[in-house]
Amino acid sequence: MKERPQTGFTLHSTSISAQHKNGSKMQMKKSQTSERKNTQMSLIFHLFFLCLILSMNSCAGKSDYHFKNSADALKQYRDFHHSIAEEHQANAEKLSDFICRWQELSDTVYNYIKKDPAFNAHASLSMSFFGTSDSVRIELLRLASDCSLSDVAYIKMHTSPYRDDTELDLTKKKAVTFFAALDKQPLFNKGNAREKTALYRDFLATTKEHGITNQKELLSFLETEDRHFRTFLSNIGDYTDVGLQDVTKMTEQICTDIFRNASEKRLTSEDAMVFMGMRTCRRLLLNAKVCEDLIKAGKIKSESQANAYLWMTLQPFLSMDAFAISMLTDAQQKQMTELAAAYPVISERLAAKGYAAQEQLALIPTQLMRLYIATL
Repeated sequence: MKERPQTGFTLHSTSISAQHKNGSKMQMKKSQTSERKNTQMSLIFHLFFLCLILSMNSCAGKSDYHFKNSADALKQYRDFHHSIAEEHQANAEKLSDFICRWQELSDTVYNYIKKDPAFNAHASLSMSFFGTSDSVRIELLRLASDCSLSDVAYIKMHTSPYRDDTELDLTKKKAVTFFAALDKQPLFNKGNAREKTALYRDFLATTKEHGITNQKELLSFLETEDRHFRTFLSNIGDYTDVGLQDVTKMTEQICTDIFRNASEKRLTSEDAMVFMGMRTCRRLLLNAKVCEDLIKAGKIKSESQANAYLWMTLQPFLSMDAFAISMLTDAQQKQMTELAAAYPVISERLAAKGYAAQEQLALIPTQLMRLYIATL
């Protein structure tokens, strides 16, 4: 697996009103931090089985690239950069193709030059490689202009490096069956929003105290948590004045414990990655769909609520990492595509109510695209 330093970046978030500009920036910043945190945590557990996958399906074994030596490898990498630099514009399909080719060529070149004794003896090879990588990224950022949210959805779904892996298909098939059955589970209908939140809080506290150390406990947690989450979504407008910070914190702690137990082999890494990845997809898409419907129906009581609902509709395009994207079912890919296609309507609704400036909302998809490219 390739080791590269992370490239820093800054995203200037677009708020839906001047009054809530700082709040929107803070939400975007939290989303970025959460995404990086989740990605870093996920990478630890990818190593348990994805390294094996990569070793079995390495670029060297199936790549169309052939190099005479390190100089030739770096030259071909620079030639690729020059080919992108010559492009004046690119639609989603072409940009997706560039990204996929970049991922393959970059991995192939890096793994080739890393075997050269000069790689560790001198910095010139690595400096040349990383310099070209930065140049390619800059060109991709240039081409990512005037994007729609549909462009973002298309590119994220077609450029995940795990999109063609089949080693986890059996576990994924089991997870698909499991999550499909959750829709038949009833909601918690007793009590008001505060009482339902108290029940949710007690469930999380009990789970955190007991821990999750086997598949049975993991599936039991996911089933009950899903009921609580869908209960919350069914009357999300009633929770405006209900504090949920502790619910969020306990959920994060439980998820961290699940991955830690996987690293200590109390849970299989495959179960942890696949079931938790599909959980993320399901929650983000369910949440986004509910908020999309509320915005379309005009059921918004304040600018702060409009701001919150807007960002929740955008979360699937912001918070799903590459592995989670690869866990999307065909139905979820369709749902994500439809959600992206609805963004212009959502923007019009918010603008018509005075909650947002249309020109500002139009900038958000391009920002999300640039954020994605900056993290590649």
